[in-house]
Amino acid sequence: MSVSAGTSSSDMEKIDVASAPVTIFKKLHPVEYLERHLKERIREDGRTLDQLRSVSVATGTLSQPFGSALVRLGEGTLVTASVTARIAHPTLERPNEGFLIPSVDLSSLCSPLYNAGPPEEEGQVLTHNLQMFLNNSGILPRSALCIEKGLAVWAIYVDVVCVSAEGSVLDAAALATVAALHDCQLPRIDRFVNSSQAIFDPDTKERLPLMNLPIFMTLGMYESTYVLADLTAFEESLCTGSIQVGLVDVNNEVNDPDIAKYDVFWLKVLGPCTTKHPQPLENEALIEWCIEKAQKRAQKLRKLIKDALQKRA
Repeated sequence: MSVSAGTSSSDMEKIDVASAPVTIFKKLHPVEYLERHLKERIREDGRTLDQLRSVSVATGTLSQPFGSALVRLGEGTLVTASVTARIAHPTLERPNEGFLIPSVDLSSLCSPLYNAGPPEEEGQVLTHNLQMFLNNSGILPRSALCIEKGLAVWAIYVDVVCVSAEGSVLDAAALATVAALHDCQLPRIDRFVNSSQAIFDPDTKERLPLMNLPIFMTLGMYESTYVLADLTAFEESLCTGSIQVGLVDVNNEVNDPDIAKYDVFWLKVLGPCTTKHPQPLENEALIEWCIEKAQKRAQKLRKLIKDALQKRA
């Protein structure tokens, strides 16, 4: 569509934007663009409202860290997680507890929304939520990281790098973190020297004493009318609320994901808790529906992690 030099500003305002190419219409009228799809119960990538993107999980993807994982959601979001460790001095308040410290890096390469350099607000929020996810799940008891009470403990660092951010980054970061921790093997300490030195056995490695395999899922709500699973970045920018669900397997010795049981350890509701589609739900009923969706999601993701770890065995 071209505009001649003699076209006035008032004439330009009369142009039917709906007849413009989809990308232009989406940029100029994002709300109307989203609502047109939602009214048809179909999203711009062809999914239904509660349909999830495909997920892939790979472990041992990096050679240098003690453990690593790569997670991809659909064709968009891609994150890596790497686990490193060092000997540290414990705090006076908790002399027999080590540290589990995650970080999330969002560079300008993963999305035009993020700035390069030190973490901005978005990266800090993701890091905080990931830390709370790990703390509340009980995946790794800090006392299990004690080397010598009051003198030395393990400090475990999980560095998450977002290679491509196309929505549900926190969900992907949590999944990659859990997979990387399960992939992690630390060198066995033969002899403790001092608070910063130890002699390791180069031929023997030990896995972290992990207690469970937690799963995290976010569902978005739009104008108290629609609830969407596995949000894209575009949908996240317009949603008016969300429900975050964290589940932990209570019988993690069971290998069959279909009979695994899950408890809710994290539930965070942001915004109005009501929806009309895919079905009319309010308050507790909507939360229960979201938990059921998360439980089905957890079954699949748990199997993906276990399959990825078996390939590394």
